[in-house]
Amino acid sequence: MSDPYEVPERRAASDGTHLVDGVRAAVNAWRANGYSGASPTTRRLLGFWFDDEHRRADGLPFRFYFCQREAVETFIYLTEIERVRSFRDLLDYATQGILIDPAETKRPRLAFKMATGSGKTMAMSLCIVWSYFHKLFEPESPLATAFLLIAPNVIVFERLKVDFGDCATFRHDPLVPPEWEEDWDLTVLLQDDPAPVTTRGVLYLTNVHRLYEASARKGGAAPNPVEAMLGPRVNRDVDAASAEELFDRIAAHDRLLVVNDEAHHVWSEKLKWNETIERLHATLSERGGGVVSQLDFSATPKYQDGRIFRHVVVDYPLKQAVDDGIVKTPLIGEVTGASVELGDSAAQRYRQWLDVAVGRWRKFHETLSPSGKRPVLFVMCENTQAADEVGDYLKQVSDFAGDRLLVIHTNQAGEITKADLDIARRAAREIDGPDSNVRCIVSVLMLREGWDVRNACVVVTLRSLTAKAKILPEQALGRGLRRMTPPGSGFDERVVVIEHDAFRDLWSAQLDGGLVVEREDADKIEPGAVTIFADESKRAYDISIPQLTWTLARADSPLARLKAEDVADAPNPLAVPDVAPDEYIHYRGMHLIDKVEVERDRFLVPYPEDPSGVLTWYTQSVAKAGGVGGLAGSFATLAPLVRDYLANRVFDRSVDLADKIVLRRLAENDAQQLVIGAFQRAIRELAIEEREATITESAVRLSETPAFPWSRATLDAKRTIFNLTPVDNSLEQRFAGFLDRATDVAAFAKLTLNSRFALEYISRSGALRYYYPDFVVQLKDDTCLVLETKGMEDLDVALKDRRARRWCRDASRLSGRSWSYRKVPQAAFDQFTGESVSTLCRYLDAREGDPDTLEDGD
Repeated sequence: MSDPYEVPERRAASDGTHLVDGVRAAVNAWRANGYSGASPTTRRLLGFWFDDEHRRADGLPFRFYFCQREAVETFIYLTEIERVRSFRDLLDYATQGILIDPAETKRPRLAFKMATGSGKTMAMSLCIVWSYFHKLFEPESPLATAFLLIAPNVIVFERLKVDFGDCATFRHDPLVPPEWEEDWDLTVLLQDDPAPVTTRGVLYLTNVHRLYEASARKGGAAPNPVEAMLGPRVNRDVDAASAEELFDRIAAHDRLLVVNDEAHHVWSEKLKWNETIERLHATLSERGGGVVSQLDFSATPKYQDGRIFRHVVVDYPLKQAVDDGIVKTPLIGEVTGASVELGDSAAQRYRQWLDVAVGRWRKFHETLSPSGKRPVLFVMCENTQAADEVGDYLKQVSDFAGDRLLVIHTNQAGEITKADLDIARRAAREIDGPDSNVRCIVSVLMLREGWDVRNACVVVTLRSLTAKAKILPEQALGRGLRRMTPPGSGFDERVVVIEHDAFRDLWSAQLDGGLVVEREDADKIEPGAVTIFADESKRAYDISIPQLTWTLARADSPLARLKAEDVADAPNPLAVPDVAPDEYIHYRGMHLIDKVEVERDRFLVPYPEDPSGVLTWYTQSVAKAGGVGGLAGSFATLAPLVRDYLANRVFDRSVDLADKIVLRRLAENDAQQLVIGAFQRAIRELAIEEREATITESAVRLSETPAFPWSRATLDAKRTIFNLTPVDNSLEQRFAGFLDRATDVAAFAKLTLNSRFALEYISRSGALRYYYPDFVVQLKDDTCLVLETKGMEDLDVALKDRRARRWCRDASRLSGRSWSYRKVPQAAFDQFTGESVSTLCRYLDAREGDPDTLEDGD
């Protein structure tokens, strides 16, 4: 499985897009070159988002997915670096010919194809925050602090309201750097909220139906399956009074960034919705502003003929999301020997498929409910009558009796009926919550956006997935793809789609990005996990871990405190060369076949005597190395310090920076390392505030760890509070077995992300990171150890070791119980033959030296 957070080394070419491969190559090169040309605001935000690691309020780690990173990086690159202002500006990236309609929109418009469950909403938030701060801090910024976020239907609106209402995502997620929190001044207005805008920024969140009414059907025609799936068609005849009310309010701003969720709904330039945005752009342009960009997000940004939108610049297909573990692994549950039964109701005809689906749901429920997960069964029906019939049948099953089953109706226009509208809204908000009783949802609307419920584990489709109905397998899968737990949690999640003969052939084709869904006998598909929980009968093996306050935190303004004396002198000053640099390039011409020299020459290339270029390079390199390249004003603060250091402290005497001999010497690698290293150490010491640790009243008791599902290997161990010991690899499994039989161990536990025990440290790049140790052990003499098994070691291992030793010293001092840390290399453990942890520690000390005698600076 790929790492969903790291920059991938290679990816398959984008299928069916015009621009993605060219844009992707340019953004990759820009990222690899350290975001060359980016503004200080951009550098600070990218560094905060993707270099630093973050933790949520519940103690779980948080990192942005790479696909979210690529989305905002692409928006930034095309807007700030390439200055794309229309579709024509993107033609250089096209890998195939594109026809341009002279009448098409001239405003910037970018589309992001991101698989369901890959975090499109977070990508939108990143783009909004970047636009806001770029406009705020960068002179001549073309961006905006006013935003229009549009949802295609009420269910998507309800989902977006959870994320954006009351600025929730901006308050709870690591989107705004701490030092800029006071500058973040944005109001979110929902639908027809009449509240006046008194803040610097505003985000209008509206349902597209706020502008348009559903098209009336003629003669009571049957619902169009496409409209039932996608929501009502956007009306080409705008209700002018309703539209103007919102239009006038938004038009009061000079500049606007438009973000369209589920953008496949608005596929034609001729739709009145697009014409309204164009008119809004024209109105704002009269005041020197305009729609600075329109960002279209969708998992399936396609025209009605199936072609992908031409302006797609990012492609994260479903196959990649599955490979990265961002979404559940889909499986097709084959039902053999089933046949449609005779009967008047859908429940009678499809009873065998329903019973298989219920059986699989029960298996998921039995496995996952002990860990607090609430698996949900989705049933997609042909029409509302079939939904009622299936609902009545399933309610006879005790698992789905009463309020445990929800049937949602639609009218002939494909809209949720008024009677069910409040129920649907509440279900969309609460079905994944801990207090929801809903175990099954039956409707014809399950293919619609917004119903992407995290707890969906089994999907049964009783409506035909035919080409005529234009209902795609990806859309059926989409209802159950979102994960219940974050990637890397140890739970390899699955969603089972119960197969039906009516769409058997459609599953044989490759899906988005080349995904081939595995098929398995439905009765044999297991949830693929066990539940790990604190066993009440093993309370004697509980361990209490002291809860200490953080000792490291990023300073608000490190450069404001940086003085010349903070930068150490060069330990070995450089000598000024007494020979002028060779300013000639020597040339030899060789015969291509005979390989003999046929000519030679030399060309004078005078070395520059202007030090400004060298000074600029050193200042930017110092800022980047110190992790402050993104801070506003960093160049202006560092430049005079760097100039003074180069002129007076690098060489064995003061020098003239206009001397070409000096400039040539400063271009050599050892000089660069000396200067950059000195400033890097000084800045990092000021950038991180180190505080004295204190102990809180509440300790972390392992018995209080919430139950969690685990798909990887386990060990049935006796001396641990948990029913099973979860392990990530064979080394951990062997080490856990050793701890369980060690003669001096009273109790031990394998720590996971669910243990909420982490130690903060500063990485070699200067980023704030978190380290999660492997094991905690309590010996029979009541001393405790934090143990880390280690196979391969990365560059940050020594920094993690140092932080763990510091924590153990603080814990010992503050708790009154002895704590110590040991790293157990695989090579050492493979050779160890002892029977106790104490013996192991002495063996490790003999190999490495006693780590507890080392100081932090060692």
